[in-house]
Amino acid sequence: MLCVICMVLGIIVSVAGQPHARASDLYYTDITPVNDDTRYTALNPDVVLNEMNKVKHSKGNIVFTSGERTSGDRLIVNHYDDDNFASALDVEVLMSYPAGTSTGVTLTCIEVYVDMTADDSGGYLSKGGIGQTNVEILLTSNLTRSFVYETFIYGY
Repeated sequence: MLCVICMVLGIIVSVAGQPHARASDLYYTDITPVNDDTRYTALNPDVVLNEMNKVKHSKGNIVFTSGERTSGDRLIVNHYDDDNFASALDVEVLMSYPAGTSTGVTLTCIEVYVDMTADDSGGYLSKGGIGQTNVEILLTSNLTRSFVYETFIYGY
């Protein structure tokens, strides 16, 4: 009996020793209207943006990806947001994982599903990425009246 309890406790300890992220481990801005002076790239002129893979499914429906799902990875963060505007605006969203002082897990795959009234959108990694324990994601869209996105971050 004691051996079984030790084995169960051993499993619990090994699982508890692995960092687990929560939705609160993602920092994100609101979907923010921007102009040429307030864009992320204007405020951070030395930033290097790495474009994510982009697949357009229909007008205004785009999937951005980086990396791929691997055996043993799991969903770390899932986040959804949407906004509508009275007129067509340029917008940006900035997301960072992990938020604050959290310890991140090794990232394997990032998927961002975007739906908007504009014809196109941009998805970029500005820090970290696949194989690392942190990432910063920038989403952009010009002249849109609505912007909806859902982000999935996987890792182990």
